[in-house]
Amino acid sequence: MDNPVVHFEIAGSDVSKLIEFYKSVFDWKIFPLNDELYITDPGSDQGIEGHLFETTEDMNFTNLVIIYVMVDEIVECLEKAEKLGGKILVQPQEIPGNASHYALFRDPSGNSIGLLQRRK
Repeated sequence: MDNPVVHFEIAGSDVSKLIEFYKSVFDWKIFPLNDELYITDPGSDQGIEGHLFETTEDMNFTNLVIIYVMVDEIVECLEKAEKLGGKILVQPQEIPGNASHYALFRDPSGNSIGLLQRRK
């Protein structure tokens, strides 16, 4: 697979309930990364890590699920998505303290999709 799903994010208005829910349903290990972000460890070499976080009043959504796809050329992928009816939400940005860049777009059905590109 050339463009694998490599990360996910799940957000809601009560992150404590989300943490307990996903721990109980899937037996995921979930621990704080900082004051606002929790990292999930699916406990398998076949799974991917993700983040859980709480939505706030200044966000324009109350819940969220995003998958992140690894791409070689983030700008080209955004341009292609836009030409095919997608809408760019976040232009490529460097992830602080990481060797990657990310961007977000909305597909024609309104789903948010994240892109990751390793720094070259």
